[in-house]
Amino acid sequence: MSIITSLPHHCEAWQPENFSEPDRSSPYREFFIEIFAQFESTEEDGQRVTSPMKYENFIMPRDLLMMGSTSWSTISNMLSQMDVPYNFQPFMIQKISTFARELARDADNMCRKTIPMVVALTIVHGTQEEGLSEALNASSPFTRLVRASKSSVEALEKVKAEGFPTRCVVCLEDILMGLEATRMPCSHVYHGDCIVNWLKKSNLCPLCRFRMPAE
Repeated sequence: MSIITSLPHHCEAWQPENFSEPDRSSPYREFFIEIFAQFESTEEDGQRVTSPMKYENFIMPRDLLMMGSTSWSTISNMLSQMDVPYNFQPFMIQKISTFARELARDADNMCRKTIPMVVALTIVHGTQEEGLSEALNASSPFTRLVRASKSSVEALEKVKAEGFPTRCVVCLEDILMGLEATRMPCSHVYHGDCIVNWLKKSNLCPLCRFRMPAE
């Protein structure tokens, strides 16, 4: 059983054979997710450059990936730790979430405490605008994306970056402590320019899909 995208950014997921349960005690039914990511870019002379493979593994309570209210942010956080730009994430989140649900429903996995899953990603860097447009179009199975209203964007709260995670998941750059940031009504914080540009494309919070008023 596996699932593969047909988009330029490749996302394949499968359940490995001969998996050994981790030697750990936990009260939760879990997923053990291994993610491999490779990044490709094109030089000015047209030569394709491929980065070394990046690898991380994640142990996640099964319910986090089964519940619609938490699966988006849970998978997004994993992809962000793999340095996948948020504007490339939506279709990957959809594929990984769909496959996780298929695995959880599979009869062979019903009695497993830990369900193993492998995810292989290839991220092809083009222009930022091309990547953002592609990701937004690809995310349409979640909802029809519309831009946030100008008045709601202008009303966003300006805050000083203190006492909360300081990485903007839109650009994956740090929000420096003490500097001004922008907080959405759902309390997620971003660089001001990053979230304003995002809300011109979608009225949904990049992390939790909180819905801003639309035009």
